[in-house]
Amino acid sequence: MPSKEKRSSLALYLFFAVLFSIQILPRLSLESLTNDEPSDITNGYYFWTRGDVVTPHNHPPLGSALQALPLLWMNLKTSPFMGDVIDRGHFFIFQWNLDKLEAITRASRTVSWILGLALGFLIWRVTRARLMFSIFALFFWAFDPTLSALSGLAKTDIAPTFLFFFSVLAFEKAKEEPTIRNSIFAGIAAGLAVNSKFYCLVLIPVFLILDFFFYRQTENVLFLRERRIEIRGRWIHGVGVFLVTTFLLFLPATLFMPDHHQPFRYVLDKFKEDLVFVRNPFPVYFLGTSGLESHWYYLPAAFLMKEPIAFLFLLFLGLMLALLGKIKLPFWIWVPPLLFCPALLPSLNLGVRYLLPLYPFLFLIAAEGSVWLWNGGPVFLTRSFCRTLVLLLFLWQAVSIVLSYPRMISYFNEFIPPDKKIQYLADSNLDWGQDQKRLAELARQRGWTNVHLAYSGGIDPQYYGLNWTPWTEADLAGPQPGTVYIINASFLQLGPLAYPSVKPIAESWITGMKPTGQVGDSWYYFEVPGKAEASSKGPYLFSAPFLQYRGYRPFSPLKDP
Repeated sequence: MPSKEKRSSLALYLFFAVLFSIQILPRLSLESLTNDEPSDITNGYYFWTRGDVVTPHNHPPLGSALQALPLLWMNLKTSPFMGDVIDRGHFFIFQWNLDKLEAITRASRTVSWILGLALGFLIWRVTRARLMFSIFALFFWAFDPTLSALSGLAKTDIAPTFLFFFSVLAFEKAKEEPTIRNSIFAGIAAGLAVNSKFYCLVLIPVFLILDFFFYRQTENVLFLRERRIEIRGRWIHGVGVFLVTTFLLFLPATLFMPDHHQPFRYVLDKFKEDLVFVRNPFPVYFLGTSGLESHWYYLPAAFLMKEPIAFLFLLFLGLMLALLGKIKLPFWIWVPPLLFCPALLPSLNLGVRYLLPLYPFLFLIAAEGSVWLWNGGPVFLTRSFCRTLVLLLFLWQAVSIVLSYPRMISYFNEFIPPDKKIQYLADSNLDWGQDQKRLAELARQRGWTNVHLAYSGGIDPQYYGLNWTPWTEADLAGPQPGTVYIINASFLQLGPLAYPSVKPIAESWITGMKPTGQVGDSWYYFEVPGKAEASSKGPYLFSAPFLQYRGYRPFSPLKDP
């Protein structure tokens, strides 16, 4: 490695920020709301307007509050609602404020895009002293499908990712420049991170281990005593403002909620609720099998399938080089992922997005591996060969992302054939309801008038222009002439487990018939030729069980002819 290297400029960050934004901004409007976005957006809005931290389940308030911040200037309609958080999200978005659906979607998703840009800026700040290191790290940030997917959604995943990374950097700053101001700043950052998602509590052992290594680096006995005093003071100030930050974030509930608990009572109740949720059985689809048990190896396997192969190669190269002592990684780069990953392994198998706070650190590790290879790599390879290899790997990743665009949510690397995605992972890894707008547009283009839907998602496609009816008993016997059948991937993967009543549909002729086509990676449609009969035979079935059971789409059974 050269002894002196050029610094990267702000223009480099802006260049990659444009590439990052090109992938995000069109999708703010192109993709329909995903299944969880209505409740997350509504939770945030009710936090600001009613101080509600009680109704939202599993998460502290900050993540959803940030998503809803732009909505405060939109004069939205609300109503007191103490029921299910999913029902509240449905009524808030699709009943009381349906005329502002697109504006709500774009505004709340814009927050994730801004936080994604801010994350890239932090990566540039910590890498700018070394030009090639900065280029490689920013490339991984700008061309990561999982980060891109979540940066275009109003979900509570980008906020903790940014705040987790920011907290580690703030803690490092407080160590390097031990002032009261820096200690307070680190405590505020950690408080914001934990109150965006509770898994950021991993920051506490991360900080303890970083301080342990920092302390052990000192050999002078007299200086050790000074360092102990310094560390003790930093923790007193940091923990103090951490608690104050948490208190203030939950204070609105104390002021406005009818039960008037103390703020820390709300924190404790919310944390207990999160623990209960993690321990409860939950429908999971993994490697072709659905069940109610989570798998400890789910997240590593999902990561290997969902991340670009070039990035995986350079990441494992960086890890191996660090283990062999070929490169030296600062403690703050490898300690957080070392602790965070095993802490998340027992979590519910709901998506690779749970690993997102690790990504900035993994980008830096992969960038270090890239720099080592760029500067010559193994002694038996020429520098020109190594640099060509690096360029080809980066080109491969860029092409892989471009060819998959805009299907970032359902991105799988080349290890998984496109037509086999449905056999490996579900939920936010594949079908989160993101393609309903594209489905409705296709229906308009093809002139579909008789659409029978089999769907297990939470958002009615009718709000995006798809007119549909449920299956009838006649449909179970075989495809009816002149009918278009549409089914989503989640219905096939998890429908029979979550809603046993749909099992006859999921195991009917539709599983053995080749679809006419598909929309994205989440919808399959079957166009049956012929002339539709004047009336359907038999009563309606619960083929859209989530919508029908909750009464979002009430259907009175038809009388048999």
